[in-house]
Amino acid sequence: MRKIQFLLLVVTVALTSGCVSSPPSHDYSNFRSADPHSILVLPPINKSTEVVAPYSVMSQMVASIAESGFYVFPVALVDQTFKNNGLTVANDIHEVPIQKLHEIFAADAALYLTIEEYGTSYVLISSNTVVNVSATLVDLRTGDVLWKDSARASSEETRGNSGGGLAGML
Repeated sequence: MRKIQFLLLVVTVALTSGCVSSPPSHDYSNFRSADPHSILVLPPINKSTEVVAPYSVMSQMVASIAESGFYVFPVALVDQTFKNNGLTVANDIHEVPIQKLHEIFAADAALYLTIEEYGTSYVLISSNTVVNVSATLVDLRTGDVLWKDSARASSEETRGNSGGGLAGML
């Protein structure tokens, strides 16, 4: 009887461990070797229809990066510097050569943001708010990409089963 229980336990562990996959790992070797201390967050390119998306994403990004221990250049200072030089559109700002950004701001790295999706969609009596942003961190001294990724957040991710859908809600 003990052998059967042990065999059953081994088979169960083998089957369940086969379903687990490790999350994709990021290569942080460039980031560690560059060791940036100051980050210039550039205004995001907005591919969504929401006008407020760049401001909302910038405020969230800057706060998170600063809380992680990096010096983040003040958004108002960066915005005014670009406006004084005739750059008011994020697409144009992203085209500025990295050597020029390093010369003007003396930052270690620049964060290029693109808002792929932002906003709320409504279907009958439910709504879904989605934010999808891609980001690239570039070393302003060498031009090397230190980190690149994208993230998506949705309000549906936090919703559980409401207990039977529409009928359960009623």
